[in-house]
Parts: sequence; C-alpha cells; structure tokens
Amino acid sequence: MEAIKIIEAVKRYPEFTLGPIDLTVEQGEFFGIFGPPSTGKTSILKLMLGLLTPDEGRVELAGRDAADLDVSARGISMVFQNLALFPHMTGRENIIFPLKERGASEAEISERLDLVSEVLHVSHILHKNPAQMSGGERQRIALGRAFAAQSRAMLLDEPIAALDARLREEMRVELKRLQRENNQTFVYVSHDEEEVMAISDRVAVIIDGRIAQIGTPDEVYDEPGSLAVAEVIGSPPMNFFHGAFSEDGLHFQSEVLARDVTIVGRTQMGGTGTLGVRPEDIWLGETEGNPAFQVHVSSVEPLGGYTIVNARAGGQIVKLRVPGQVTLREDSLQTVSLDMRRLHLFGADGQRL
Repeated sequence: MEAIKIIEAVKRYPEFTLGPIDLTVEQGEFFGIFGPPSTGKTSILKLMLGLLTPDEGRVELAGRDAADLDVSARGISMVFQNLALFPHMTGRENIIFPLKERGASEAEISERLDLVSEVLHVSHILHKNPAQMSGGERQRIALGRAFAAQSRAMLLDEPIAALDARLREEMRVELKRLQRENNQTFVYVSHDEEEVMAISDRVAVIIDGRIAQIGTPDEVYDEPGSLAVAEVIGSPPMNFFHGAFSEDGLHFQSEVLARDVTIVGRTQMGGTGTLGVRPEDIWLGETEGNPAFQVHVSSVEPLGGYTIVNARAGGQIVKLRVPGQVTLREDSLQTVSLDMRRLHLFGADGQRL
C-alpha cells in the first residue's frame, strides 16, 4: 500500500527549481533520500508534510490528494534537524505535547508516554529540560514526540547530523529497530551516504533538484544509473577513466590504462565514454584475465580492517581499497589490475551503458 506518493511535483525558487519529482513510499518502508547539500532534500519532506505547496503536480497520502489537507490533518510527524524541542518544557511535556493538542484523554496520554518511554529508554530523563540533556537524549525525546503522535509516517530531516560519530552509529541501529518493531513508515533525509545506505530499504538519490535514481542500496551501489550517481555513491569514490570505445564495440581504450579493456557484449560502437571502477575492485598485482596497469603510490592510509592506497596514473588520482593492512613505499611503482566482473561503463552523455 502506498503511504506517500509525489507525482510530477515542481517547486520553483528564485535561483533553484526542484523537480519534477516522482516517488512512491510504501506503507511500512524505511525510505532514504540522499544527496549533496542544497539539492532539495528538505523541500521534498516539506511537500509531504504540507509546509510547501507544489507549483505543479500533486502529493497523495494513502491514495488521497493531499492538496486540501492541512498540515495537522495529514497525520505525519517530522523530526527536524535542529530537533525543535520546546526549551521551557520537560522531556515528558515535549513528548505528550501533540497528544494534548489533539485533546487526548489522560489515560491515552499516560499509556502512550509509558510505551514511548520504554521503547526509547528515556524514563530517566523525562523530568529534565532540553538544556540539561545530552545530544543523544534530546534526539530520543524528539523521536518520542513524533512516535507519541501515532502518525501514518515519520519524516526525519538529518536528525542525527549533530551527534558525534559513535553516537550516530548507535542511533542508526536504534532507528532501524524502532521502525521495524512499530511497522511504521519512515522517510529519512541525509547528506551522509553511508548513513542512508546502511538503514534504508530503498534510496532516492537527489542531484541538482532532480531524482537521479531510486533503488535498493545494493542496486544504487552496484549499478549507478549515471556518472552523477556514481560520483556521489561510494567512499572512497569511484575511479573514472575517460577514453573511447573501439569501432566494433568490443574494447575500451584509455590513455591511463596500459592496455585495452575487453567489453563482454557490445555496449557502444565507437565514440567517447567513461570506465568506472570502485576502489575495492582494483587489486594490487597482476591477476589472470584482468587488465593491468602501473601506478605510482602517493600515500597509504591504514584504517584497521582495510587500507586506502592513493596513487597516480597518467596524471590522475587512482584510489584502491585493499583488505587488511599493507606496507607500500611512497612513490613506489606498483602493478594493479581491474576486476573485469565489476566494471561500469558510461556513454558520452553520462548515462550507464
């Protein structure tokens, strides 16, 4: 069942146009929206919530046109990036605020408060004001307020961006658990690719106000639909080698690579294009059946379970992600090979072939 649907929605600003946007969020889905800063992610949430009205197109909630529904009637909760807690209220008062505004009975308020407190583990901080809470505690209270409202969907606008790295990891796990246990619809916005990919069922990649691709995290990572998506998905980012396709369409030629790359199945006959390879798909040393070339090592970043090798070839930077820890001398010449099973080809227009 469709919880939220945006159909050909366009929102115009003086120096920026969002859309047209087409996306569907299913009931009970954890839907992620990812993209660089200032690409329109928050505006999409505001269209869903009703804080913005599209100049063209429409928003549907459970199959109903939302144009005539006020924000309060849409049954959607939102957790803002700055959390927007009432500073003069305690944690308890912040959580039950939407219930009081709705005119809920004291029995219902008490029941919802007990449930939310147990799920979010906030019973010990309900008496505190936001100024007395840590960042993680304020985050939980903001989530509790959204949960207490029993909305059809929760919109989360970079809600954990202000937390430190360790706490962000903990909250990611917690958010996924809460969403699953309550079978609730979440729409989660972040400019942190790892964050969105780790917890979302599906992801929409937003670039320059448009949806560049929608798919599962695996689909978006393994089969980026364009150069633009490939550039923003992956850490370290994908390596790109610009060149041309042979006239018979069976080889890709690049000045950086020492030999032509054989293409399994003709994708494009002649013309320019780009070969993309993720850092983990470039291996140290020669491997049978895979194209090899040489690089000069610039630096090595040991990160425990894996090592990032920064190198140069043909005047461009090449990054490798090598399992475990390796010792390579800076400025040494190394032979590397490409995993033929994991190559990405893009045409002159930047679209995936």
